[in-house]
Amino acid sequence: MDLARPLIEDFPAHPDGDPAAALARAVRARRTALGLALPDLAARSGLPEADVRAVEAGLATPTLPLLTVLSRALRKE
Repeated sequence: MDLARPLIEDFPAHPDGDPAAALARAVRARRTALGLALPDLAARSGLPEADVRAVEAGLATPTLPLLTVLSRALRKE
């Protein structure tokens, strides 16, 4: 018996289409709305710039802790 949870990609009718692409658009839109460059967001979040770049490119599968750090960094101060 396989107890592994299915990947989101296994659900063909996901309401947001490609979740990684939707996240990438949302992060990029919020970053630019705040007037931040990608290195600025990396510095605010304490994440490596490569990680932030991967999320914005839709190439990452971010963990909940990484998403929490990004969301805090994208709050308006």
